[in-house]
Amino acid sequence: MGIREGGPVARDAAQTRRRILDAALLEFAEGGFAGARIAGIADAASANQRMIYAYFDSKEGLYDAVADEVIERAHAEVPFTPEDLPGYAVALFDYAMAHPEVVRFQARRTLEAHEATARELELYGEKLDAIRAAQASGRLAVEASPAELLVRVTGAVAAWIQAPTGLRPSLAGIDLRGRVHSDVEAIVARAAVTPGPRA
Repeated sequence: MGIREGGPVARDAAQTRRRILDAALLEFAEGGFAGARIAGIADAASANQRMIYAYFDSKEGLYDAVADEVIERAHAEVPFTPEDLPGYAVALFDYAMAHPEVVRFQARRTLEAHEATARELELYGEKLDAIRAAQASGRLAVEASPAELLVRVTGAVAAWIQAPTGLRPSLAGIDLRGRVHSDVEAIVARAAVTPGPRA
């Protein structure tokens, strides 16, 4: 008798895969790729190491699957609004503050200079296309290239999230969401299209 799609075995496999991904995110966030241990991930996920290799082939495959999931979740939960980049930046800030493990994972991923996955490139490509479309329609009147603008916006968010530990006491009481909004407003204003001479 075959295993029906959506049956008990399939559901258990999906739940096991979910536990592995959740455990791997925390392990990679704490130790980076080099410091993460497959044995530790297996223990945290209540799975055995053979199952991890069966689902993801290798440590690299698991790492890339976590990276894809991280960007997929952010993409789904924080709608990209090129016509309102300050609003998008604040929503991204809120998401990051609610998911510190994602911030740590991405920070380590950047430091370790991992190559982007195909899915990462696809989702960032969608954002760049959205910026181009907004520029072409006049909804976003800026001269900066889409990539430059997106780096500036996400960099403004990261600056406040990743403030040095020694400065955090001095930032107490500051409206960080408001700072993110005003910083991105300023970025958009500086990149604004310069009006041409009147006829």
